[in-house]
Amino acid sequence: MTIPDYHPYQQAHLNKPQLQFSDIAPLIEHYQAQPWLTVTELGRSVEQQPIYQLQLGQGDKRVLAWSQMHGDESTATAALFDLLNYLQAPEQAAWREQLFADITLYIILMLNPDGAAKRSRVNAQGIDINRDALALQSPEGQLLMAAAKQIKPHFAFNLHDQNRFHAAGPYPNPATISLLAPAYNAEREINASRRAAMQLIAHVQPWLEQQIPQHIGRYADDWSARSFGDTFAAMGISTVLVESGAYRGDDNRQVARRLNFQLYVAWLAAIASDSYQQADVALYNAIPFNRSGGMKDVLLQGLTVSIGDTTATVDLAINLALTGDRRARIDELGDLSLFSAFHQFSVQGLAFKAGQAYPLNTALSLDTEAHLDLLQQGYTHFSGDKALLQASSRLPVLLNPLRPTQGSPQLWQGATFLLVNTQGEVVQAVLNGQLISVPSGVIHNPLGT
Repeated sequence: MTIPDYHPYQQAHLNKPQLQFSDIAPLIEHYQAQPWLTVTELGRSVEQQPIYQLQLGQGDKRVLAWSQMHGDESTATAALFDLLNYLQAPEQAAWREQLFADITLYIILMLNPDGAAKRSRVNAQGIDINRDALALQSPEGQLLMAAAKQIKPHFAFNLHDQNRFHAAGPYPNPATISLLAPAYNAEREINASRRAAMQLIAHVQPWLEQQIPQHIGRYADDWSARSFGDTFAAMGISTVLVESGAYRGDDNRQVARRLNFQLYVAWLAAIASDSYQQADVALYNAIPFNRSGGMKDVLLQGLTVSIGDTTATVDLAINLALTGDRRARIDELGDLSLFSAFHQFSVQGLAFKAGQAYPLNTALSLDTEAHLDLLQQGYTHFSGDKALLQASSRLPVLLNPLRPTQGSPQLWQGATFLLVNTQGEVVQAVLNGQLISVPSGVIHNPLGT
């Protein structure tokens, strides 16, 4: 199995947390002018954004791929443009000609542009398009179903992102890529078309495991009659679900993006040559199921917590809330030994202490040194008029935070507090979920890592 190098074909300007239609509109315009593919406007979204389909090749084996059915899941959109970059490269002309003699590839880019604009899973109606395969109340879902019925694809690539809290089976790692040949009935039986999808996944499993050891998962195969993947499987289409997940130190999911691109190339080649038919389904079954919720953002292990006369040693998990209000919160307390984390620290021998609010009664110039001094005094955040605070500190500065921690940690309180030693001295501080040593000021889990 030949896997192309990635970097020469990476489409520029798409390394972002989220992609919107404005990010891809110039690229679609570019491809509209290319003679080796056809770009068609399938229709419009609820808010009248265009939805485009690209058709490449003239082979008898038909493949349909679509991205961003959920507007906030954009990894595959970037990877599909990487694929197009690869296909248009002069050095790939011979391979492209050979491939497209056997295959016709249809790509629907950004099925949910309205959701993408709002960084939302759902469309402008509030409908989850991937739960609309039966009712077909969304114009976007109607377009996808109409395209599938017209194309009658042999294979379908259902391209999504999954949340960063999925772990790769029993391993202490995020599931960076999760794959599934979805069921076509409640009994989860295996017919010829589902078996072909399983073999397509099995065909790439050894290579993928080599690329990201112990970071691969299998998405749950519970049958969902309302979902497009399951519905297409029931229509006899060999459907492969790809869920792009997190990787440590990779907030924009560029590892998953690269792997998506390389998987698409490998799968198209395997479909063209029928080489996937030699793959052992046992390799598909060997992929462990995702462990939903198995990952935490931050895990503090062995924290001492005292309330009245009771003392407990607990683990404390923090959700960094990387979107929305971006307020890190305490996610779970207790025995969290079954979980892994993107950032994991032993705080054995240190005790929880709630921080105080420093009142802004007069103007305060806050550099890092002054900030660390206040932390040692027990002040973790500020209250009052923000106009009085001139902050140049490189540490997180919290002003009038919502739900600050109280005398003891509680679920969904803000993740801002102190860690003290047995002498009551501040050794570390957690400021909006970031662990900081005091007085050195070292941030152990800066955002973006």
